[in-house]
Amino acid sequence: MVKNITIKQICSSSLCCEPILRKTANGDLLCICQLDGPYEPHIENRVYAFHSSDNGVTWSNSGKIYPEDGQAVYCTEVSVSGNEISAYITVHSGSFLDWKCFVMKSFDNGYKWINAGTPPCLPEYTFIRGRIVAANGNIIIPYQNYPVTREEHDRILREETDKAVFVNTKTEYCESGVILSCDGGKTYERYPACRMDMSDGWIWSEPTIAELSDGTIVMLMRKCRSGWLWRCDSYDGGKSWSECRKTDIPNPSNKPKLIKIDEKRIALLNTPNNYGMAENKSTWGQRYPLELWISDDGMKTWGSKTVLTDFPGSYSYSDGFYEDGHIKFSIEHNRHTALLFDVEL
Repeated sequence: MVKNITIKQICSSSLCCEPILRKTANGDLLCICQLDGPYEPHIENRVYAFHSSDNGVTWSNSGKIYPEDGQAVYCTEVSVSGNEISAYITVHSGSFLDWKCFVMKSFDNGYKWINAGTPPCLPEYTFIRGRIVAANGNIIIPYQNYPVTREEHDRILREETDKAVFVNTKTEYCESGVILSCDGGKTYERYPACRMDMSDGWIWSEPTIAELSDGTIVMLMRKCRSGWLWRCDSYDGGKSWSECRKTDIPNPSNKPKLIKIDEKRIALLNTPNNYGMAENKSTWGQRYPLELWISDDGMKTWGSKTVLTDFPGSYSYSDGFYEDGHIKFSIEHNRHTALLFDVEL
C-alpha cells in the first residue's frame, strides 16, 4: 500500500511538542507547534506557526500565534475551512492550573491571528482534538475534559505549594466526547462519550475520530498504563456512544491519529507496542516503531501495516491529512524536533 516515504525536519528547539500539520487556502503547508522552555508544562511554553511554500523542503517561522502575556500556551487542534483557520489553544499558569481555552483565528493563511473567544461548550480544562466534517455536513469535534472544581484548584495552591500542578488535583475522571454542529458551525451541542476513572492515576485520553462508510463515528483513545487503545462507536452522528472497550491495538500511552483516506479506507498512525505496561514502567522512550495501518473494511481489520521508522526514540503526537494519494503528517521526535512525513500510497 505504501509506495514511498519522505521525511524532512520542520524545526527543533529545547522543547518541540505536538506539531499539527495543515494545508492552507493558498496551497502552503502550515505547522502549528509548541516550543520554548525546558519541558512541558512550563511557564515559558509558547505556540508558533511555521510555513512552507515548497511542500515542506524549507520552513519559515512567522512567530507566536497568541499575544505575549506571560502565560504558558499550548495548541491541540488546528482546523481549516476555506480562508478561515482556527487554532484551539490552552493558556495556563505553567502547570495546567488556571487553565483556560481560546480559539485563535487567522484569515491570511496563518500569519496574523486574532482571539475569537472560548470554544463552544468547553471554556476551561479541556483539550480540543481533531475536527472532522461528516458526510452529511455536520461538524464533529472530539475533546477531553477534566471536571476540576475551583475548590480543588484553590486547595492545590494552598496545601501543595511545592507541587502545585494540575495532575495532583483530586479529579475523579477524564471525560471524552464530541461537540456537534448541525448548522455549519453556528451553534454546538456537547455529547459525552465515556468517562475514564482516574482513581489509579491521571489519564490523557486524546481522542481521535473518523467516519466509516456506513456513517458510524469511531473514537479511538489513549488510556495511560493500559497498554492498548480503547474505542467507542456512535451510530447517530455523535449524539450517543457505545460502551468504551479495549481494542487489540497495542499502545504505549501515546496519542493515536485516525485519518480518513476515502469511503473505504481509514488510516491509523500509532506506535503499536506495550512494552513495560505489565510492570507499570515509564514508556515515554519506547514510542516506536512508528507505523501506518490501513483498514478497508470499516476498521474490523488492518490489511496493510507499514513501519515508517523503527529508529529508537519517542515519536509522539502525529497529526496531518490525506490528499491526492499522500498522507502528510507532522510528529515530534524526542521532544526536541518536529518532523514532516510524506507517505505516498
